[in-house]
Amino acid sequence: MSDHYRINVRFDMSKERERTAAEYLGKLSEKSSGTRNRFIVNAIIEAIGREKSDGSISLDDIRAMFREELKSVSFVNVSPPSEPVKLDTDLTEEEKEANVENVLAALNMFG
Repeated sequence: MSDHYRINVRFDMSKERERTAAEYLGKLSEKSSGTRNRFIVNAIIEAIGREKSDGSISLDDIRAMFREELKSVSFVNVSPPSEPVKLDTDLTEEEKEANVENVLAALNMFG
């Protein structure tokens, strides 16, 4: 008894979908997408998985997808902005007088 199961497939080239499938399988090579056999096996297994699935996605599935996608993401902890610094702009009488003298001295340089 052989370890191989062999099946023959016939494509009707007058039907667009079958012709497209036949042309695609004809282009497969070992160097590109793999052998026709590997492609067909993968397609059948995937179809079986979809058939068995009810199409719903659980919360755990979503969490697993997020974990997988976030593995390569870097996060930066940005601290919240600090309270704005309140500046005291009120001048004392002495500072006001010094300021006036400094402005007058600067103006005298031009005159």
